[in-house]
Amino acid sequence: MTEYTDPSLSDPPDFAARLRENQVELSFTGLPASLSAIMINTTVIVIAQWSVIQWQILLGWFTGMLGLSLYRYYTYRVYQARKSTEGSLKIWRKRAIAGTLASGAIWGSAAFLLVPLGEQSFHQTIIIASLIGMAAGGVITQAALLPASLGYMLLVIIPLIIRLFTLGGPANLGLGFMLCIYVIVMASGAISINRNLSDSLAMNIRQRHSRKIIEHLAYHDALTNLPNRRLLTERLSKDIARSIHHSHIGALIYLDLDNFKTLNDSMGHQLGDELLKQMALRLNSCLSDEVTATRLGGDEFVLLMPELADQESEALRLAELTIKKVQEALARPFPLGGREIHMSASLGIALFPLHGDNADDLLKRADFAMYRAKAIGRNTMSLYDPEMQEQAHLLMTLEQGLRNALRNDGLVIHYQPFISIDGAVIGAEALVRWHHPQDGLVAPDSFIEHAEQSGLIIELGKQVLEMVCQHLNRLADSGLLTDQFKISINVSPLQFADRNFVTDIQTTISRYGIEAKHLLLEITENALLPDWGETICKLQQLREANFTLAIDDFGSGQSSLAYIKKLPIDLIKIDRILVKDITREKTDAVIVEGTIDMARKLGLKVVAEGVEEQSTFELLKRYACNIVQGDMIAKPMDFDRFIVFCQQPDIKVADTAT
Repeated sequence: MTEYTDPSLSDPPDFAARLRENQVELSFTGLPASLSAIMINTTVIVIAQWSVIQWQILLGWFTGMLGLSLYRYYTYRVYQARKSTEGSLKIWRKRAIAGTLASGAIWGSAAFLLVPLGEQSFHQTIIIASLIGMAAGGVITQAALLPASLGYMLLVIIPLIIRLFTLGGPANLGLGFMLCIYVIVMASGAISINRNLSDSLAMNIRQRHSRKIIEHLAYHDALTNLPNRRLLTERLSKDIARSIHHSHIGALIYLDLDNFKTLNDSMGHQLGDELLKQMALRLNSCLSDEVTATRLGGDEFVLLMPELADQESEALRLAELTIKKVQEALARPFPLGGREIHMSASLGIALFPLHGDNADDLLKRADFAMYRAKAIGRNTMSLYDPEMQEQAHLLMTLEQGLRNALRNDGLVIHYQPFISIDGAVIGAEALVRWHHPQDGLVAPDSFIEHAEQSGLIIELGKQVLEMVCQHLNRLADSGLLTDQFKISINVSPLQFADRNFVTDIQTTISRYGIEAKHLLLEITENALLPDWGETICKLQQLREANFTLAIDDFGSGQSSLAYIKKLPIDLIKIDRILVKDITREKTDAVIVEGTIDMARKLGLKVVAEGVEEQSTFELLKRYACNIVQGDMIAKPMDFDRFIVFCQQPDIKVADTAT
């Protein structure tokens, strides 16, 4: 998965703009209180200076301050009514600074207009104290905007200093020098307050950003950024209630990628994650805004389609149209690691409220339908049916039983001998059986496919290899393990895709002291096709380690002849479907004879499996088939009986039919 980063450590992408916006907003926020204080002080000064300053000057100064204050208040109201954008933010910042500086200029003019001449200390003190107080107040109230704070303070104090120096006299000069120091101190204070305030605003922005990220992560998948199960459940619950209220039908579509685990194990989780990201983008690009695409985890996605129609048939039709769009999007290859990967998906549909009136039940039932789609061939869709629940219960019971068997040594190995065409026992195929506590010995057809779907096939394969190695040691102790004797084990596509497959199998046989030449690895066509380059590499490693390699079920696929010449293998096994009817079906006979002839020319040996009749054996012998296997020769047997079988002095094929 994508590495998680603490959201509190990162700034939002528009951090600088948001900081400026907060500074402007803070400057405007305190404006009504600041304007009220200004007008109160203005009124007090006018009253106090009425007897010493001409009324025309006082009235003009008061009118200027009142007009500016009213304009600034109007600007404040307009600002509060608008929604700020980056483009308008600069304008509002300029207006805030301009209004503050204009106010500072009017206050500064009081030093020349309202300070009386002569020794009227009380009236001079009123003005001086008011200007110093207003300068200090402006530094604080406009601290968010440093140009406004510093400019206001300087426009108020500098004219007063000049006025004091102009008046002359020890007291005025001394006070002027003190105000010079005051300006320096106040400027330093303005810068410090602005810095602290900016840091506080920045921290607040980061905290809000962090909360949004955390809230987003709580409702969205970190890898694909799609809504997660939590958000899906909340939306689905609301949509179900709305569908019930309005008598509408909605659809829940459960989507699972086919063979994703095989790809993930063979190509690595990083490319697997990249595939899931591309999958999310394709879903969003092909779905309408009304459809919610969700990732539940792994390669499982859910599509929520609310209020499709009033009738079930129409709702299902619309859901199937959406599925068709998804399948078309999936049909395009995924570029991964310099290669093009082809994927498909199995989809299950549950309609609500027809198939459930709560989120949990609907998800389970859409999941049941999806597994049904996988069971009938994958790359298809299936509508939920109540019988699926019973089937799902049986599958869950099967999986749990298989898990118990793996934990408690509930698996056994039976062996079906390989017989050379001249009648010698040269090995056997290891066939796993499940010793079920109620059903007795269960054949692999009943559980192998489910073991592959559930991923248990990996552990099952390891246990089979362990038991085969133990039996090979017992064969060696019995003197039956000749150089040509081999035990074959079947390798599932999931096992072969595991990046550690070659290393694991070598480690296991080394632990038991088994030579690789005694193991024949049967690999199916399905295991070879997903990644051709990786397939060749693994087969070459196994060949160099001295394992014998076989292609199993040869002839059952469509591309066998196209790739057989390129693979580093030793042997091919002709599928029993072709072998069993070669005495009755001319086409099958021609295919089998041609396959044997082709293999001989390529330097490969051939095993014909499914030999059940004497006439079939005789025909294979005429075709010069190397090895045969089937119930006519010997049915699968437990290991002890297999040892007895191998110890027979001579195997007469014709006599073993009974």
